[in-house]
Amino acid sequence: MDEKIDVVVVGGGPAGLNAALSAAQMGAEVLLLDAYPAPGGQYYRQPPQHLADHPTPHQRQGRQLWQEALASGVKIRSNVTVWYGDAEKTLIYHSNQGSIALHAKAIILACGTFERPVAFPGWTLPGVLMTGGAQTLLYHGVLPGRRVLLSGSGPLQLVVAKKLLEAGAEVVAVLEGSSRLLRRGMRHFAGVWGQWERLGEGLSSLATLMGRRVPYRFGWGIVAAHGEQQVERATIARYDEHWRPIPGSEEQVACDTICIGFGFVPFTTLGKLMGVKHIWSGDWNMEIPERDETMQTNVSGVFAVGDGAGLGGARLSILEGQIAGIAAAHQIGYGGTRAVAALQKLAPKVRRERAFQKMYTDLFAPGKGLFELAKEDTVICRCEGITLEQIRRARAMGASSISEVKAITRAGMGECQGRMCGLHINHILAQWTNKTPAEVGLNPARPPVFPLPIQALLLEQES
Repeated sequence: MDEKIDVVVVGGGPAGLNAALSAAQMGAEVLLLDAYPAPGGQYYRQPPQHLADHPTPHQRQGRQLWQEALASGVKIRSNVTVWYGDAEKTLIYHSNQGSIALHAKAIILACGTFERPVAFPGWTLPGVLMTGGAQTLLYHGVLPGRRVLLSGSGPLQLVVAKKLLEAGAEVVAVLEGSSRLLRRGMRHFAGVWGQWERLGEGLSSLATLMGRRVPYRFGWGIVAAHGEQQVERATIARYDEHWRPIPGSEEQVACDTICIGFGFVPFTTLGKLMGVKHIWSGDWNMEIPERDETMQTNVSGVFAVGDGAGLGGARLSILEGQIAGIAAAHQIGYGGTRAVAALQKLAPKVRRERAFQKMYTDLFAPGKGLFELAKEDTVICRCEGITLEQIRRARAMGASSISEVKAITRAGMGECQGRMCGLHINHILAQWTNKTPAEVGLNPARPPVFPLPIQALLLEQES
């Protein structure tokens, strides 16, 4: 089944919802595709049904935005998987009704992020989870553990630690990999000015930790997790400026849960499949799409917005979504001078948010030492069970690219398609081959972007 539409937005988070709303307000016919049961993404994540009567402020904001988009004529299809796209602005998505092809005049990619995986001894033990995963469990009223250690970087750790305390957990410590935050932050005073809501949330969380006497240690991080059947304790250490553990500083901490939060990685696979040019961000050690001031990529009519196009937070995502929605609608003939005026009004707001983004990157971008924590028997590719030693053997056989390691070991061939191990293998090879991560590169994009039922592929072949 094929459909034609003006603008298709992929992703229903802050960027996607605002892009869809803005394009619709300019007069375009808009369809928003989202993988979740209800739009909102991670930032506006809607509560489960039994908690729907007690939404958080963010959830109320997301619900209001969602309803406003519907009222403006945006069509929303939830619980769908977009698994193919190309430079001709064709998308294919799968739902319980089968696979449907869309032919759009413009496409806005708001695909979001996934949490940055870090492989260290014991990271596959039950009880080790990502900070965002812990936050999701808390949203659903589930306590991730009783005695929790948090290790990572950035203010999300403080927010989750506060929620854990409020839910009844004991937080044994919060470890912040960055050091000298205050001194470094003073260089970005202009970027922080006016960000009172963000500062207030962080200070409120910090006050809760101090009131409960939770240690908050700068320049410290995880080294290893230990336990027989699950996490029982952790080894932590002071990190140097490159985030390598300093010998002799190691300590043992008793815990049953370890929350790891070293930031996020943009999901760029769909854009790469469509021919979008990507550049390497040395600050965050990841790929991001190259865009112009309207968020359009090198592929005409294809826009990329939000954290899926470069980490900047919800406020920047909202602005980028609005710009891309207006620009996409204007490009295909809607909005006229009203669209031009709206774009001019948004430009200075984006510049202010980018100043904050620069500050955040300088303070919290993780160091390359994180990719050196794994030992020879540490599993790097969880889907296929491939260890660092097996990757080293592949290198000894001549493998110098991720694709060659994949061909020899199957690392990256599992259900996550390399999202959990790709960056780690990239940095391992860069170190072993004396290349930069950008020179090593990541796996090429191939359809399907996400795992699909075999039946869906058979139906697509028949059609």
